[in-house]
Amino acid sequence: MIKLIVTDLDGTFIMPSKVDGKIVSKENTEALHRFIAQGGRFATASGRHHEFSYQLMDELGFKFDAIGINSATIVKDDCLIEHNHPARHIVRIVAQELTKPEYQEHLEVIATDLSQTFILGNPNSWIREKMENGNPDHDRKISDISLVDWLNDRTKPDPTSLHVNIKDPARLHDWITFLREKFDRYFDIYASGSVNIEFMRPGINKGHGVRSLMEMYGLDEHEVAVCGDNQNDISMFFAAKYSYCMSSATPQVKKYATKVVDSVAEAIEDILQKNELERASRQL
Repeated sequence: MIKLIVTDLDGTFIMPSKVDGKIVSKENTEALHRFIAQGGRFATASGRHHEFSYQLMDELGFKFDAIGINSATIVKDDCLIEHNHPARHIVRIVAQELTKPEYQEHLEVIATDLSQTFILGNPNSWIREKMENGNPDHDRKISDISLVDWLNDRTKPDPTSLHVNIKDPARLHDWITFLREKFDRYFDIYASGSVNIEFMRPGINKGHGVRSLMEMYGLDEHEVAVCGDNQNDISMFFAAKYSYCMSSATPQVKKYATKVVDSVAEAIEDILQKNELERASRQL
């Protein structure tokens, strides 16, 4: 019996922009409520800060667990139970290198802290205007000091996450290769979108978050299903027996999932059918 569904957000569970004031489609909402009504559990796993999930809780009408920033944070029952932030001195090594003048027209290194404050490598760079004029539903707090200055100020908290935003999406894989060559002894580095590259503590990924929730709830792999669409979701696909990849994903991501679907609603329908078949077999 599948008892827990964990889904990615952008490109998977939520829509790119609001429709009738909602960010989750009617189909996904209705399918999820059917799963919850049958006793299922639900969690989100995203590259976004875990605070974003509270907006979804208000929209969906119930509380759920949240794996935030690719498992840098894990929230269960409204409590932060894991904070897997990178070491401060290691973040400084990356920040000092990627804020050199030769990179400034191509990429921006960005960190966030637990309060969801964004700390830019160069506070006045091209990315600031892009962030401030981005999603109007996202009230971003942006630090006025640089990431290196933040790290050198002992009164500032440790960054929770670190990523790079590149200017040219056509060069995504070139930049991933370059950054791995420089920093893979410190971080696991992978894409979480067309212009976003994540730097995660080794072993800290969405798969880690799923396994943490499985352990907390006493669930086995066959009792969990996951949904995703990007490189940072592949680790989830390995954590659960049932993995659903969106049809919009690249072939390189699809090949790791057990099934390709057009929506989370379609995945949930498949899950409900599997559960119904298992109930019926137990009655024989």
